[in-house]
Amino acid sequence: MRSRLTLLLAAAALSAAPLFAHAADAPGLRITYLVYSGRPNPELTVTDPAQLRAIESRLGDAMAAPARAGAAAEPVLGYNGILIEHVGGPAEKARPQAATVKGQRLSVDTAAATDFKSATAATRVSAAAADLESMLLKLGQKRGVLDATTLNVLLETK
Repeated sequence: MRSRLTLLLAAAALSAAPLFAHAADAPGLRITYLVYSGRPNPELTVTDPAQLRAIESRLGDAMAAPARAGAAAEPVLGYNGILIEHVGGPAEKARPQAATVKGQRLSVDTAAATDFKSATAATRVSAAAADLESMLLKLGQKRGVLDATTLNVLLETK
C-alpha cells in the first residue's frame, strides 16, 4: 500500500512539473515602485495578457518620443520613479533594457557608472510617459502593493 501511495505521489509530481516550468517561462513585467531608501521597494509582476498589452502599448508610445542622451538621473531620497523590467520567457536575454518612468520622463540606462565616469541614459520626455506612470500607480494601488498613504505621497512628489 505504501509503495502504491509513493508511486501515485511521484506521478502527480511529474505531471505537475511541466505546469510549473511553463509558468516560470511565461513572459511578464516586473514593476518596482522606487520609493524607499534602505528597505525593499514595493513591486509586482504583471503576466495578464491584457494588462501586458496595455502597459507595452503605453511604453511604446513613450519610447516614440525623441531620445536625449546624457547623464543618468542621480537617485534622491524619496520617490525615484517606477522601474519596468521584462522578466521570464524563453528569450529573456533578448528583452529590452529596463526603463524608469517618472512624470513625463522615461529613461533607459545606456551605460553603467564606473570609477571614471557617471552612468548614462537615453531620456524621452512626453505626455505618454506621464500616462504610463499614472496607469502603473493605479495598478499598484489596485494590486495592494501601494497603500493610499504611499500613493498620496507619490502623487504629491511627481
